[in-house]
Amino acid sequence: MVDAPTSRPDATRRTPPIKTPRMAPPPLVADRRTPPSRPARAIGETALRTAGVGLAVVSTAFAAYMISDAERRPQFAGLEHLAIYSRPTVIAAKRIQTQIADQRGKVDFTPVGSIGEPQSEASVPGFSLLSVRSGVALLQTPNAIVKVSPGDLVDGLGRVMALERRGEKWALVTAGGVVIGN
Repeated sequence: MVDAPTSRPDATRRTPPIKTPRMAPPPLVADRRTPPSRPARAIGETALRTAGVGLAVVSTAFAAYMISDAERRPQFAGLEHLAIYSRPTVIAAKRIQTQIADQRGKVDFTPVGSIGEPQSEASVPGFSLLSVRSGVALLQTPNAIVKVSPGDLVDGLGRVMALERRGEKWALVTAGGVVIGN
């Protein structure tokens, strides 16, 4: 027997059928897709940009208002706390007056610039100056210990003129004489 070609059962699978390509029909208006909606991120970004521009406009308008208001005095936070440095207190004012009183009479302002004669340390008997603090002196009189300051009237001495520093000691200058401290 002669061998004859036999057909195989999978032969049709090996050769694909030839097909002609089809053309797609043109889309109708109803079949067109609507563009995809914006994602939530784009909406949030737009809102953030709008808020930023709005705040920039408001801050610029506020700055222009503050600059254009000529009758308004500028205010700085905490400035009232720094005002204590610009105003001397009563104690500081008295201290300055006492220092000025200390310097009177010690320097001879002649053209030579010599130092004047030393002053005598004679004190009024029966009175002694105990201490001086902040423009107030404690004075021991023959009868009592009293607080005095410039302008006060003391029995036996008269009106207190000044409290002066003489060297390392204090002096109470009165109309009736000078009382030197210890």
